[in-house]
Amino acid sequence: MMKTIYLLFVITFFSTATDAQVPVGRWKRISYMNEFQGEKFDSHKALLTQRPCAAKIVYEINADGTYRLNASGSGCDEQYKKIQEKLYAESVWSIKGNTISIGNKKAPGIGQKYKYTISGNKMIWVGTEGQGTITYQRL
Repeated sequence: MMKTIYLLFVITFFSTATDAQVPVGRWKRISYMNEFQGEKFDSHKALLTQRPCAAKIVYEINADGTYRLNASGSGCDEQYKKIQEKLYAESVWSIKGNTISIGNKKAPGIGQKYKYTISGNKMIWVGTEGQGTITYQRL
């Protein structure tokens, strides 16, 4: 019975995302381009100048709909790891077409939406409401 329910869930999930690749996996952020007062800048690059350890943070997009930041192998100090991981502790994701929505499990309809593309081992998210463009590399 559970196998049947699980299979139906998987079929339903993938049938809603047939025209887009599903981003399930482990990813490393390699850039986060933003714009402020007409100037473009890479906030991820700026973060790395202050915390080089952040280059080893892993973003986990899991098949169960959870979206987690995993800083355990980053080498960052414990307080930073704890804060960053807590920020993502209840994050969830969903896909509709080529739009990925990131929210909180207590309020899944509220959050950030991005148009995304996957090409080879790169995934690019373009914010639908001015959040900038995030580029990830598959691990």
